[in-house]
Amino acid sequence: MQVFSPSRLEKFDTCPAAGYRKYVLELPEPSTAAATIGKAAHAVIARAALEVRKDFEFFESLCHAVGAATEVDPGELLRLTYRPEVLSFFASGSWIEEHFQVPLDPGNPFSPELQGYIDLWAPNGSEVFLVDWKSGYKEHSPTDKYQLGLYAWKLHQETGLPVKGHLVFLRSGNVFDHVYTPGNGIEEAHAWALEVAGGVRERLYKVQQGGDPQGLFPARPGPHCGYCGWADHCTGEEITVPGQVTAPEEAETVARDILRLEGALDILKERLRAYVENNGPVVVDDKEFKLAPSKYWKWPQGALAQAVARMEQEGIDPLTVLSLTSTGLKKLRWDEEKCRELGATLAETLQFKYVSAKGR
Repeated sequence: MQVFSPSRLEKFDTCPAAGYRKYVLELPEPSTAAATIGKAAHAVIARAALEVRKDFEFFESLCHAVGAATEVDPGELLRLTYRPEVLSFFASGSWIEEHFQVPLDPGNPFSPELQGYIDLWAPNGSEVFLVDWKSGYKEHSPTDKYQLGLYAWKLHQETGLPVKGHLVFLRSGNVFDHVYTPGNGIEEAHAWALEVAGGVRERLYKVQQGGDPQGLFPARPGPHCGYCGWADHCTGEEITVPGQVTAPEEAETVARDILRLEGALDILKERLRAYVENNGPVVVDDKEFKLAPSKYWKWPQGALAQAVARMEQEGIDPLTVLSLTSTGLKKLRWDEEKCRELGATLAETLQFKYVSAKGR
């Protein structure tokens, strides 16, 4: 294997088994709705940036065309792409969707190569600015991953200038930036890429010499199992269910098994649902898997106002029925201090959940 992209490097580093299945065995991986939306959003922004178009009518027309071609809701595309945080980076003289392929170790004739597509970059006086659009829900800073650092390494190789990298999250409009220099992010990303690429090539050589692929590219269960197309391939492993978890290493193993099995379960549910949609319910003993309707009332503002008026006519205090939920508080943008001032109390319960670790 000669050529590595940041996503390929990350896949092998995160879960060697997933990297082997995708890039060596080339097993098909089902496309997700999130990936399709991401590609469509990138296509819209790239065309608008190339033409330096910032008018609403252009975006609206383009979103309808791209949405029709990709089966993505044009309204969602418009909400993601027509944002001031996106338009502010449009300028003449920028490079858009630039593809590159360069040796990671320029002095080595056998060097692995790095390739990628840079969404947008341009010289900006004493530095280079670099932009990467993100359409997913989960946000992170530029230095949490090495993708932007590797793009900065490539641009610094060309220009010798510091690179100000920006991650633009299209769903929230949040923009996070970092100024990359050799001592601040560039060399760290470069060293990581060389290490991962070198390790992959060394293990592939051992596979060619008769080594066991499963042992050389082991599964590494984790949160990525939730969106891995091959999570069901790992379910053949023996699962040890301890009577009691007592040691940190044992606890981590159990936690990773939970994530692996949840990922496989999601895939199994999707496949069984597809079968049920085409063939009807699946009976298991005295119960069945089926598409069961779920009904609920939707209350537009006008209907809700009439409902409140009817309660008052019937002598019912609306405050005994209606409540202010967390969703409503988000719309009001009230903080804890304001809620307490109004007499609300903050209740707290403990839930067993998988969340981001503090300090990481």
